[in-house]
Amino acid sequence: MRASAWLLLAAVSAAGKLSGQSVSPPLAEYQERARSSFLLQNASIFPLTVVLEVRGFRITERGEVEDVPLDTTRIHVKLSEMSFRIPPRGTRTVFYEATTDSLPAWFNILSAMSGVKTENGLSVRILLPHVVYLNQKKPLRKEEVALRRLEFDSVSKKARLLLENTGPNLGRVYQLTLSGGHSRAEQAGGFPLIPHQRRWAEVPWDGPEAPSHISLRCARFSIDTTLSPLPAYLAADSAASAPRP
Repeated sequence: MRASAWLLLAAVSAAGKLSGQSVSPPLAEYQERARSSFLLQNASIFPLTVVLEVRGFRITERGEVEDVPLDTTRIHVKLSEMSFRIPPRGTRTVFYEATTDSLPAWFNILSAMSGVKTENGLSVRILLPHVVYLNQKKPLRKEEVALRRLEFDSVSKKARLLLENTGPNLGRVYQLTLSGGHSRAEQAGGFPLIPHQRRWAEVPWDGPEAPSHISLRCARFSIDTTLSPLPAYLAADSAASAPRP
């Protein structure tokens, strides 16, 4: 199964917030193995039936999340229960253990909630993801992160930065800041850097001048540097003619 899951999960999360359903925390990181829990909340006036499923996922170069089956030959997840009911205004804590034969690893625990009704009485099914990352013991190193290209689109008022994790270690960017002239902008929220994979990060840019200074903050290091921005239409032409690595 291959789905554009990020849009799905975003829509689902929005529906969950409107109906009063939530998962906490939505994302968790552990070193090597996990023995933890997450909390499901039903703030509606209806009882909910919940079915849990563990799924894998992959992240594309553009940051889109694609749903894939869990690799059960490598990742092993045990849940305290697979299905249950949450009463109106009730909560439920789900416990789990996760190990993997090779690090790093990542997966989703999806909570499928049935019994939710909209204001007009329509029944809907909501999926709430609890995302888990199992990190390797050695952290991502500064020399493993390469900044490949900075693009600026003056029409859409957006700047894009192409990063690459050249090493075998999973890492996370906690803060990305672009600046140029007297303008400054940050990307909302962090994102993972998957081993041996490139990743575009996009930032809204309203400044009169194109950004050129990049500040990147990760868990154990920061990168502060400058890149000459490339107009988006020139970047598209060069990307089309250049061989893919």
